[in-house]
Amino acid sequence: MCILLRMDDTVRVYQGGSVETNGYLVEGEDGFIVIDAPAGMTDWLLERRHDAKVSDLLITHMHFDHIEDVAHMVKQFGCRVHAHSPYSEELTLAKMARKEWGMKLEIEPFVVDQLIGSELHGETWGGKHWFIHHVPGHSPDSLVYHLPEEELMFTGDVLFAGSVGRADFPGGDLVLLQKGIQERLLNQGAHTRIYPGHGPYTKLAEEALNNPYLS
Repeated sequence: MCILLRMDDTVRVYQGGSVETNGYLVEGEDGFIVIDAPAGMTDWLLERRHDAKVSDLLITHMHFDHIEDVAHMVKQFGCRVHAHSPYSEELTLAKMARKEWGMKLEIEPFVVDQLIGSELHGETWGGKHWFIHHVPGHSPDSLVYHLPEEELMFTGDVLFAGSVGRADFPGGDLVLLQKGIQERLLNQGAHTRIYPGHGPYTKLAEEALNNPYLS
């Protein structure tokens, strides 16, 4: 399954891969900025925009469903890759997925051009000013990409509409995840729109008030 939905005038989302993962497109000065690359996203984009360009690819975390198309996207577009950690098969959970879930996964390794540390970090990509929050607990390398001027936040598997990321995977820690969300995300603008790694978008104010994992 793969779809493209225009979420608003700024964000478009591709949904695909084995667990219907969201990959996002934000238009920048030099082409699209992509947040995560689920399986099939590159070919799908080119089928609809043969002249598409991707300048930067931002990885929220290395779990397999968020990075299956990264190597293909880099080969096609020559885009720069940004992530918390270098490519690691351990972080992808691919071995666990093959052994415990019977999934047939072959992820091509790739090079991360820019490693983003654990401190609050600011960057300019595509003419937009981004802040990056390290929020471990679902995965040790989880990053949230934030456009405060546009009130947009791409949370990967950290925060969902009505839920938070699973903490029962290797490296997971629910207490650490909840603390990170409370300390790093909920103090941002209440009208900030949340674009998660799975499912529909939401707003920060809605999650602060009604998310049962954050009460």
